[in-house]
Amino acid sequence: MAKVLIADKLPQNCVDVLEAAGFEVLNRPGLGPEDLKAAIKDVDGVIVRSGVTLTEDILAAADKLHVICRAGVGVDNIDVPAASRKGVVVMNTPGANTISTAEHTFALILALSRNVGPAYISMRKGQWDRKQFTGSELSGTTLGIVGLGRVGQAVATRAAAFGMQVIAYDPFISREVAARIGVKVVEELPELLRICDYLTIHVPGHKETRGMIGPKEIAAMKPGARIINCARGDVVDQDAVVEAVSSGHLAGAAFDVYATEPPEAFDFADNDKILATPHLGASTEAAQLAVGIQAAEQVVDALARGNYRNAVNMIAVSREEMDALQPYCELAGRLGSAVAMLARGRPRSLEVSCKGEVAQQNTAPVVNYGVMGVLRVMLGNSVNIVSAPHLAKERGIHVTSSSTTGQEAGFTDLLELKLTTDRGEFEAAGTIFGREHPRIVRVGPFHTEVIPEGHLLLVFAQDTPGLIGSVGDALGRAKVNIARMTFSRQQRAGDAMLALNLDSPCNEQALEGIRSLPLVEEAVMLSF
Repeated sequence: MAKVLIADKLPQNCVDVLEAAGFEVLNRPGLGPEDLKAAIKDVDGVIVRSGVTLTEDILAAADKLHVICRAGVGVDNIDVPAASRKGVVVMNTPGANTISTAEHTFALILALSRNVGPAYISMRKGQWDRKQFTGSELSGTTLGIVGLGRVGQAVATRAAAFGMQVIAYDPFISREVAARIGVKVVEELPELLRICDYLTIHVPGHKETRGMIGPKEIAAMKPGARIINCARGDVVDQDAVVEAVSSGHLAGAAFDVYATEPPEAFDFADNDKILATPHLGASTEAAQLAVGIQAAEQVVDALARGNYRNAVNMIAVSREEMDALQPYCELAGRLGSAVAMLARGRPRSLEVSCKGEVAQQNTAPVVNYGVMGVLRVMLGNSVNIVSAPHLAKERGIHVTSSSTTGQEAGFTDLLELKLTTDRGEFEAAGTIFGREHPRIVRVGPFHTEVIPEGHLLLVFAQDTPGLIGSVGDALGRAKVNIARMTFSRQQRAGDAMLALNLDSPCNEQALEGIRSLPLVEEAVMLSF
C-alpha cells in the first residue's frame, strides 16, 4: 500500500481521493523541519502547498519517495534539482487557480472604480458622504492587459461583459488566439500604456519581467489611469505606483501581491486611493478545493498508474531511450534558446528537424526540449518539457517536426531549429561530437563551430579588415575577456559572423558600443 504525506493544510476532499484509491494518508500539516524529515522518511508521495519548503536536506531523508505534488502553480518551495537527483518526480497543478485569480482581479477593478474600500471604512465610522466617493463606470473604458495567458484571457472575457474595450501586450501570443476572445493586440508596451484606463498585469515572475512596470512606464500612462497587480510582486515597482497615486497622476491602484510577503511595511495601504489585499488571488473555497483534488488525483495517477501529469522534471520515455537521447535533448534546448534570443517579432511557428542516426529514435522529447528552450527565453525557467507544448499551443505557436535518417552536410547527426515570427525566420543547427560535446554548426546562413555554453556573443558585420580588432578592443574596454572565437563569412568582403565565448556577459552599454562600430550591423548576447 502506497503512503502519502500531506504536509500542508488541504481540504478533506484531498484525503478522501487518496484513501479511495487505497492509499495510506498521513495528514500532518505544519511540521517543523526535523519532524518533516522524520515523516518523509518512508512515504511514497508528498503533497505540499506554499507553506512547506522541501529542501535538499529534507529530501535527503526520504528513502522511498517517488513523487511530490505542489497543489498550486509554482514549485519554488521545492528543490527540484535535488528531487531529480534522487529520482523523485515533481508535479504541480497549473490552471486550477485561473478563475479564482481572474475574478479577484476583476473584484479589485470594480472596487477601485466605485471606491468600495474607503466608502466602507467611512460607513464603519458612522459617516455619510456620498459626494466624496463618486465613482467611475467601466463601460466604454479601455482595459490594458500585460500577459494574455490563462488568467489574462479569463480577465479579458469578463471585461468584455462589462462593455470594456480590451487591448493586450504579449509578444508571445498570436493575433488569432487574441481575436477569438475579442482582444486587440498591440506591438509595444508603451502603446498599451498610453491608451489604457486600467492596467492589469498577468505575467510570470522571472528576470525578464522583474520591474517591467517602473517609473518610466507609469509616467507614460494617461493621467487618471489605474493599475492592478495580481501577478507577482516584483513585476511592478510598488513605490513608484504609490508615488504616482499620491501625486495625482494615477487615479488609484490595487495590489494583491508584493515583492516581500508579508510586506515589511504597510504605509502604502493608508492611501484611500490604494486598495490592498493579502495575496488572495487563489483564496476561494472553489480554488482551494480544486487544487487539493487535482493534486490528489495526480498523485494517484502517478503512484498507481505511472501517469505523471504536469511533471516538471521528467520525460515520458524509458530510461534506456532517455540515456541515448539526453545529449540531443540538451542540444535542442540550447538551439531553441539561441533562436529565441536571436529572434525579433511575434513567434508564429517552430520547426524542429532531426537528421541522421538520432532520427531513428523517439524524437518527441528532442522536439519538446527545443520548444522548451524557446519558451524559457520568453516566459522564464518555470517552463518544462511537459508544459512547453501546451504553452506553445496556447500562444498560437505552431510546432512541427521532421525526421530524416540520411546524413546531412557530413554530420552523423544534425538538429535544425527554425523559429518563424512576423518579422522573419531565425535558424540554428547543431550536432553532438563524440556523444557528449554539443556544437552549434550553423546560425542562419553562417557555418561555424560554437560551443553553446555560458556567455556567447554573436556579432553580425561586414567582412572588412579591422572588424575583429575593433570588436576585441570594445570588449577590452568593457573588461570582458574572450574565451573562444570563431569567424564565418558567406563570401569575401560580404556578410560575416563573429562568435565569441566570453568569461562574463556584456552589459547593455558594452553591447551598444559594439553595435555602434561602423562595420557592425548587429550584436546579440546569448546566455546558456
